[in-house]
Amino acid sequence: MSGRNHLLTTGWLLVASAVIITAGVMLSRAPIRGSDDALVGKSVATIQIKADWSQEWTDENGTIALFRGNCRIEQGNTHSTADSMVIWAHRSDDETGKVERLSVYLEGDVRIEDLNGARNESSHSLELDAARGITLTVRGRTTDRPGEDDPLYKRAVLRKFGPSRSKLRQTQLTVPVAAAQPTQVLPGLGIPGAAGTRRIRVSPRSMSSPFNIHSELSTDTTPYEQVTRITGGVNILIEGIPLENGIDLGVIDLSADRVVIWTDDFQEIQQQSTDQKYQIYLEGNIEVRQRDNERQIENVIKASRAYYDIRDHRATILDGELDAYIAQLDTSVRLRADRIMQNSEKNFHAQNGWVTTSQYGVPGYRIQSSDIYFESRDQGLFANDAPPRVNPQTGTVIPEDHYWITALNTQFLVDQFPLFNIPRVSVPAEDITTSTPLRTGSVGFDRIFGAQLRTTWDVFSLFSLNRPQNPDTTLLLNVDYLSNRGVGAGLQGNYKGTDDYGRKYFGTGFGSYFNDSGVDNLGADRRSLVPPTTNRGLFQLEHEYDLDDINAKLFGELSSVSDRNVQEQYRERLFDTGKDLETKLQFNQNLTDNIAYTVLGRTQLNWYDNNTQWLPRGDLYVLGEPILGNLINYSSHSSVGYGVMTPAAAPTDPQEVFTPLPYYQNASGLVAQSRHEVELPFNLGALKVAPYALGEAAYWGDSMSGDPISRLYGRGGFRSSISFQRVFPNLQSEIFNLNGLVHKSQVDVDYSISGSTRRLNDILQWNEFDDNAQERFRMRFVQDTFGGVLPVQFDPRFYAVRSGAGSSVTAPYGELVDSQQVARFNWHQRLQTRVGPPNLQRVKDWMTLDLGASVFPDSNRDNFGQTFGLVNSRYAWHVGDRTSILASSLYDFFPEGQQLWSVGVLTQRSLRGSVYVGLRQVKGGPLDSQIATVTLSEVLSPKWVVSATTGYDIAQSRSAGQGFTITRVGEWLLVHVGANIDVSKNNVGMGISLEPRLGRGAISSTQLGSLLGVAQPQY
Repeated sequence: MSGRNHLLTTGWLLVASAVIITAGVMLSRAPIRGSDDALVGKSVATIQIKADWSQEWTDENGTIALFRGNCRIEQGNTHSTADSMVIWAHRSDDETGKVERLSVYLEGDVRIEDLNGARNESSHSLELDAARGITLTVRGRTTDRPGEDDPLYKRAVLRKFGPSRSKLRQTQLTVPVAAAQPTQVLPGLGIPGAAGTRRIRVSPRSMSSPFNIHSELSTDTTPYEQVTRITGGVNILIEGIPLENGIDLGVIDLSADRVVIWTDDFQEIQQQSTDQKYQIYLEGNIEVRQRDNERQIENVIKASRAYYDIRDHRATILDGELDAYIAQLDTSVRLRADRIMQNSEKNFHAQNGWVTTSQYGVPGYRIQSSDIYFESRDQGLFANDAPPRVNPQTGTVIPEDHYWITALNTQFLVDQFPLFNIPRVSVPAEDITTSTPLRTGSVGFDRIFGAQLRTTWDVFSLFSLNRPQNPDTTLLLNVDYLSNRGVGAGLQGNYKGTDDYGRKYFGTGFGSYFNDSGVDNLGADRRSLVPPTTNRGLFQLEHEYDLDDINAKLFGELSSVSDRNVQEQYRERLFDTGKDLETKLQFNQNLTDNIAYTVLGRTQLNWYDNNTQWLPRGDLYVLGEPILGNLINYSSHSSVGYGVMTPAAAPTDPQEVFTPLPYYQNASGLVAQSRHEVELPFNLGALKVAPYALGEAAYWGDSMSGDPISRLYGRGGFRSSISFQRVFPNLQSEIFNLNGLVHKSQVDVDYSISGSTRRLNDILQWNEFDDNAQERFRMRFVQDTFGGVLPVQFDPRFYAVRSGAGSSVTAPYGELVDSQQVARFNWHQRLQTRVGPPNLQRVKDWMTLDLGASVFPDSNRDNFGQTFGLVNSRYAWHVGDRTSILASSLYDFFPEGQQLWSVGVLTQRSLRGSVYVGLRQVKGGPLDSQIATVTLSEVLSPKWVVSATTGYDIAQSRSAGQGFTITRVGEWLLVHVGANIDVSKNNVGMGISLEPRLGRGAISSTQLGSLLGVAQPQY
């Protein structure tokens, strides 16, 4: 937020957005205790000082400390509280220099409790004996910049010591502070409050009706003050001077039928110091407008009566309504309350108020509370690590407050019906998206799960728990009832933060439990599998710690599943496209720009998939190290570890097809490998050539035969490339969106001869190269497709060798090499043009074509008798900014080899939607499929969004499945109605989902989030 005047921008506008999630964490600095050893023989108690914010500096006489926000000072039976406080320390004159006495000045809502009772005062001074020491707790930010010009300090000096500064000797008050922070600009009730100058202009509300003004000097106060009464409609314009860092404090515009002004010297147009008194009472048709010059927005408060104390940042608004824009949500928020009070610079309180993003006169929904408290807090360990805003003119960091809301007796109402009652919520002010505990709810029916009731709840809001202040930290509770299966519940969430040393960390996780009394339907011939247990569940937690100060990262993961098929049944998308569930700890460090090492420890908690445990394993990488005066580039990868290989356990249901993969067996032992490569690059004109030689020595403590095995492997050859370019500057076409054309072409060749002392079939696959989902398919593929015997041309390890997957120096699965001779050719072509306005043109790929092929001179050994193989292509024509024609292919020419190709058209219309129409062939061996696909996502109108997909297998003459969803976009609620047909599972389903939508920042559980302008969940 930009400055003190941002009540309407960051004060009440954020109060309006705040009655939403759960409690914030108040991070306190550890108490600092003063010295006790100087107090021998003294009977006074320790002094305890607490505040939200502190400032300390040293002048020629010693050190002064300023405190603001919830200030409290205690000693024995004396307890004093105030909004602000100034302390001077006095030390002994002897060699110890111990703090002996404190001079204290308190101001604003001062309350003193001692043996004489309790009393309230506007300001108060006291002297305390510090002989027993000092305990200091500062909950928020601290700063050590000088504060002699601070209005609070000036008032304290004037009222405590008189016009002449006391010559009392002041000595250092030891107040340890946090590392220096940018100077914080504190918000007011929209009133400029920085030390400096304010400009004020008082004028008639209407130029056609001059106001009536009566001003007189009041002698009832000390000092005397000018009291001015204005009737007939008045407008008061207050402007602040920009701070040193260039932040514009904006403009406040107040208007009312009647006003009373208290100030030292009233003038209709005047300029005065910000420490001068200026108080305003407004009545009748009040409007307060605040213009934020930096963001070009305006916020408005309307009220029946209001009081402003501009100097001291206090205000009271009665029967007020705020209409404010919140940038974080990209929407306007309305707050209405019986009373809105500003108690200090960063402390606000609204009574009997409600908040809504509805713009209807009578809102269709609102969040209502008896009390709303607003304050600024330090972000602490879970701080948002977004880069700070920088003033573009000065280059300085714009200080930002981080606001927090606490609300009591909160209800969420639709019309007049209360859906939820929450006794207490405490949330980051901008986090309106979690205002209700229920995040999504849906009902539906299908043949697998039966009748379904699924709900997602925000845990912090549901149980009124303290929420970490980083907005990326979430925790959701899923509670589901499935009539064919049973009851399920689970947690999922993310966290993100920065530790005390500035190191970033983040993580994600989920856990689910199902009391499952049904059978699994996983498609095809697996439609009725009996689970081994009714108590089913899965769990995963991932954590990453960025140790940037030592150029390292630490990864950790813990995961487990109850049985073989629970993940595929209940989290199918994660099973198909996500990473494997693992339990591991890995440390990576870059020693230099091209030298790094990793240490990995991995164990196995799930026995349902092929896995290698590393107990532990270390890898060292050296990449592109120049030697012999940059004549040769040297690279290497060496690893050593103790591995324990465990093949996947067989299914408990005999109906499930299972064929063990032969290259995973029970084995254990030392696994060591060291691979080295030298490269000699040079140029022959435009042709780049790099001869290379690679050598490897490897050892495995176990093998297919059960004995240790070693291997020597070598590879030599050359890599070369040449590039061409031709420019057609005069080629223009509005139809094809051409503004000049450049043809770029590059030809790459990699020829190599490899030799190995061991055949591929002799070596176990210690490093997995497939995800678990693919391995599960391969275990069924052999029996279902080939009747139990896998043709060698479809063995995935031989395919990896042909494509060179394991031949590079850093290949993660070094087992996948064999004796081979191959030349790989690739031809990359780009047609590029310029698009955009003349002064901001950018280069765009208008058309791309990539071609590739491999040549095997020893075809009988290396490519099943065919010289050419792995012929591939990839084509894209971006006809315009919204429409592309896409195609790709991959062919082999040996009998029953793969013949894959696809072609399609993709049209995207930004937030309006997208359409894809395509045809894809998958053919190889007995497989023969040609699937036509159409997918559509379209915003039909501001109120309706539709998404649909369909597929049909032309070669098999059968449907491949359909899905359809239509969404009604309401003002605060999304209603999704959908249906789908899954041919493989013989399943038909339909459902209705309800999703609150409070602002554009709301989380959407659907794939329509990009069209609705809402965020997608990160789980």
